[in-house]
Amino acid sequence: MTPTHTQMPQRILVADDDTAIRDTIAISLVRSGYKVDTARDGADAWRALNERSYHLLITDHKMPKLTGLELIQKLRSGAMTLPVILISGMMPTEELQQHPWFCVEATLLKPFAMEDLLHAVKKALNSLVEKPFSELIVYRENLAAAQKAAVAPSPQAPACFPVRGERVLNHHILVVDDNHETRQTSMDLLTGSGYQVEGVKDGVEGLEELLTCDYDLVITDNQMPRMTGIQMIAKLYAARLNLPVIMATGQLPTHEFANRPWLTPDSNKAHLAMPLPRFP
Repeated sequence: MTPTHTQMPQRILVADDDTAIRDTIAISLVRSGYKVDTARDGADAWRALNERSYHLLITDHKMPKLTGLELIQKLRSGAMTLPVILISGMMPTEELQQHPWFCVEATLLKPFAMEDLLHAVKKALNSLVEKPFSELIVYRENLAAAQKAAVAPSPQAPACFPVRGERVLNHHILVVDDNHETRQTSMDLLTGSGYQVEGVKDGVEGLEELLTCDYDLVITDNQMPRMTGIQMIAKLYAARLNLPVIMATGQLPTHEFANRPWLTPDSNKAHLAMPLPRFP
């Protein structure tokens, strides 16, 4: 979506060692209403990405010090999941096919029409969430409704009718929390409601479980050893794992979402202030 006067302008980083191309792209983006920073090579871009937050990266491939693919690899290895548009005179198709986890949003072969780039930018940024964070918080009294909505079948899916006297355990939920009592309370609540539930003690175990097994929903704490909930969610995004998430934590990491807007939850995700209530 092209920014308007009622929206916060989205910030884009443009990395290209060709000054003319870099400046042309930057000018076109600024005229379209975006905020733009530029980098003269991959190393310069990597420094910029670690110093401030961006909504989108547009990068050349063949650059000194650090190529575009090397830059993308560092991004994904560091759990940075912002969208990337790769522009190049010679597209590294084979490398992209060998590394699908690079998750490049779009590729443009030089020379390209500026209209094509602006279209790719708009499409990439449209995938980012613009709903205010305050609308995404779920309070304790609404936990049951949030869980039900997160795992509800799509309208196209046939309804599952239970046999009288039996529960249908047709949704698989993962609970990630380093606090044993909290984790067990959540698991007991969900199991008693008819869900299939597994529990793990931190983000590392949670990520491994989510990448190897099929789940319909993950409920995660944020502050955990080895890997936080935010870091785990970022890696899920990088792996293009489209999974509803409920974050249950003692302190909602609103600053993280402000600084890394691409991690802002979508309409399928919710947040819950701890501690979890003990339902009868």
